[in-house]
Amino acid sequence: MLLTALLLIPLLAGLLCWLVKPRWVLEMLNVATFSAALALGIALAARVLAGGPVTEWRAFLRADALSAFMVLLIGLVSLASSLYAIGYLRRDLAAKRLTENRVREFYVLTPLFVFAMLLVVLANNLGIMWVALEGTALASVFLVALYNQKSSLEAAWKYIMLGSVGLVLALLGTILTYASAAGLGTETLAGLNWSYLMTVADKLNPNLLKLAFVFILVGYGTKAGIAPMHTWLPDAHSEAPAPTSAMLSGVFLKVAFYGLLRFHILTTHSLGTTYSQHLLLGFGLFSMCVAAPFILVQTNLKRLFAYSSVEHIGIICVGIGLNAPLAVFGALLHMGYHALAKPTLFMASGNIHQKYHTLEMPEIGAGLLRVMPATAMLLAIAVAAATGMPPFGIFLSEFNIVAGGISAGHVIVCAVFLTAVITVFCGFLNHISKLLLGNPSPATSTEITSFQSVAAMSMLVVLLTIFSLWLPQPVRDLIAQAARIIRGDS
Repeated sequence: MLLTALLLIPLLAGLLCWLVKPRWVLEMLNVATFSAALALGIALAARVLAGGPVTEWRAFLRADALSAFMVLLIGLVSLASSLYAIGYLRRDLAAKRLTENRVREFYVLTPLFVFAMLLVVLANNLGIMWVALEGTALASVFLVALYNQKSSLEAAWKYIMLGSVGLVLALLGTILTYASAAGLGTETLAGLNWSYLMTVADKLNPNLLKLAFVFILVGYGTKAGIAPMHTWLPDAHSEAPAPTSAMLSGVFLKVAFYGLLRFHILTTHSLGTTYSQHLLLGFGLFSMCVAAPFILVQTNLKRLFAYSSVEHIGIICVGIGLNAPLAVFGALLHMGYHALAKPTLFMASGNIHQKYHTLEMPEIGAGLLRVMPATAMLLAIAVAAATGMPPFGIFLSEFNIVAGGISAGHVIVCAVFLTAVITVFCGFLNHISKLLLGNPSPATSTEITSFQSVAAMSMLVVLLTIFSLWLPQPVRDLIAQAARIIRGDS
């Protein structure tokens, strides 16, 4: 009952946090919950590698290599965020930016948010997957609005409105997928199981399935932050508490993209064409090209990182859309490395905001390395990784995508891809170098960052560095299996 335990632990933890009051209990309960989720995720990955897909409750729950990979990312980022949240929320509480009730609300909603994300990647039924994605929206919108300020409430409202429209379109796509299998014995609840639909993929109605994928692409693409459906993302990520921003960018966008991936795999198997691949390729390049100029002119630190997430989702889309073995493998590698790098950036921005009480880079000024040495050093490493500087893994994942694209004959696509990547690199180098280097204002005192914050960021940076230089064989095998699932080789 491994999959059941993965779901029950965060669900019960959220309910328990609603009942208990001492803050230290809430903190420890969240850390223990996500530690257990990560441990179960590792066990699940080992089991999938050893024996193939795992199913429970008559295949209501199902985990293959792609699901197991996502569970690992969710568990790892959730654990780091929960550890970081301890010091971060204590400081906000001391500064009276939050009340005790708001802090408790955070600790109740975060496990429920994780439960919903885990259900997305473990649900075999496409309808249940849609319900779970709706659950992620309901939990995370209150986290975005946690500070109860005008700007955070506006961001939460925009997030829920655009997200709801996207989910309605995704529901229509799910219904059309169900309709495409009419008369094939899909009249029961199991008729929407992804594993079953894959067995009858060649018999699905191609016209209905094409229309369904368009609705799914726009619907789940909205949740994933794919341009031009990304407009909620910079506001929500910049207004949410730093631990929530870390989870939104680190794993939530990828969970939504996972839903899109499942339909992409089904569509490719059914139509036997490059229909969905070309759509992903086009929207991926568009996302990269839209994000690049916004990054160049950005002045708000968290919005800078948010637009970077739009670019990285575009990179993943391009890798999947190219459909070359090396490119798909590179896209999944990119998902993993980005899940380690981007939360670190948002955690650093949280420390900076608590020190300077602003996220506007001109107001923060220069000399961050002297004022906040630990945060600044970890920020510098994470920026180097996120922008694809060697020897970090994102350089390798982007190289794989470009190499796969060139081998498949997509030279123009690769040229546009590289232009966008280089533009973003230049923008980050310009912004972050001004923050880190130089002399701070004489009135600026040196800040000692909390132990929990440094520990959480260091954990992610150390893992990022290790996995960049040495990718363990089991992890490589898991990603390779997931890539074969996406390409239809297994």
